[in-house]
Amino acid sequence: MGSFGKFDTKDFDSFVSEFENKVRGKLIVTEVEVALSKTAGMAVNKVKKKTPVAKVSGGTLRRNWQASSTKYFGNTFMVDIYNDTEYAPFVENGHRIVRGGKTVGYQPGVFMLRDAIQEVDRNWDKLVGKRFIKAIDNILGG
Repeated sequence: MGSFGKFDTKDFDSFVSEFENKVRGKLIVTEVEVALSKTAGMAVNKVKKKTPVAKVSGGTLRRNWQASSTKYFGNTFMVDIYNDTEYAPFVENGHRIVRGGKTVGYQPGVFMLRDAIQEVDRNWDKLVGKRFIKAIDNILGG
């Protein structure tokens, strides 16, 4: 039986390696996005619990906390936690109390968003980190 010719697999092997790296890279990006999405959900739940409810608004501020979908730009992942309620920044950061055009006091901020983010950040490993590291290890064959 004769041979048909030689076939150099170097280029094919290079293609397969690059393809595997891209697939693994996409899987890692997906895992990061899932982890961030879950973390954002936890942060939203925590900020809602920390948000005061005024009798006048009936919980509008608390109800309006949301998280955006996870975005990936180059090597940066981002998710926004936001509240479209007009007075949200004043409750978060504090504000002057003005009567008759004169400042008569200051209402300190509640810092519900800041505190919720710090709490999630402190508990990252317990909440998401270990599961995320395990998923990355599985993707990389570890």
